[in-house]
Amino acid sequence: MANKKINLLFNGILQEQYHSSNCGIISRKYNVNPLYGNGSAITYSFDGLYIEYLNTTFHEDYIFNDSSSTNTLELSLLLSGEKMMECGNMNMEMVQQDQECFLFSSSGKSINTTYFKNNLIKEIRIRMYYEFIKKHQLIDLISHIRKFDLNEKDCNFFATTFSSKTNEILTDILSDTRSGILKRLFLEGKTLELVSTLKQRKAIGRSPQSLIKKLYDVKKIILSNLNEPFSVKELARKVLLNDTVLKKEYKRVFNTSISEYSLYVRMNKAKELLSHTNKPIYEISDMVGYKNPTHFSAAFKKHSKQTPKQFRSISFKI
Repeated sequence: MANKKINLLFNGILQEQYHSSNCGIISRKYNVNPLYGNGSAITYSFDGLYIEYLNTTFHEDYIFNDSSSTNTLELSLLLSGEKMMECGNMNMEMVQQDQECFLFSSSGKSINTTYFKNNLIKEIRIRMYYEFIKKHQLIDLISHIRKFDLNEKDCNFFATTFSSKTNEILTDILSDTRSGILKRLFLEGKTLELVSTLKQRKAIGRSPQSLIKKLYDVKKIILSNLNEPFSVKELARKVLLNDTVLKKEYKRVFNTSISEYSLYVRMNKAKELLSHTNKPIYEISDMVGYKNPTHFSAAFKKHSKQTPKQFRSISFKI
């Protein structure tokens, strides 16, 4: 069964640990309320620029509403995890995967962002307000990437994958220890460097978003039901797709078949349980969808070149 999605305001789940104001830059550190998940968030804001680094895992599927009464240019850089974004009531959905970057204008519209259960999220989000946009003439800079008009009411998205330069910039941001005016100049420069890098990237092609969403729903169903492996026909029925279309599109989008992915995540879960728990092998077998421990051991050996017992023995020695 797919997880129920719960609507929340993002600030409502963050517990502030400290904040400081130094040379015009406001810094804050938050922990995620343990009722909702585990992790932290760090934010910086100054001169029409807001930067947030999120590192968390949520206990359920959560939808966060983020609305702004002003026109903004936003940049989402997803280092790890998956999320889905929907602009207002325009019925416009975009699924973002790890190592992908979204650049978009909310143009005063609300953005609903869905983070999925038990999915490690590492993300840098940058919001540029009109003061910053005007100062650096960013409308002209990205006009050739996407038709971009801050007076329009629609949301405009540009999606692309990380380049080596993008990863280099993000590493610099995450490892930086400056403070005060030096931090302001550094973050402002790195933001402009990221936008400039995007100018040189091509947009990635995407299937119709309703189909993409269904493919991600299938992935979530598999991850959330490791003890109950579904057939392709059962999965297709759950997301209202033809099973032939589901198999073909899943393979095309994720570059792996449903059965290969299902086996991969079940074996990884088994390895985790063998390495970090003392649960008996027959119990682990049941937890990853094998009612017969002998069948589990055979599948595990074929996948890992070791029996579960051998793998556990080596893991404990390490």
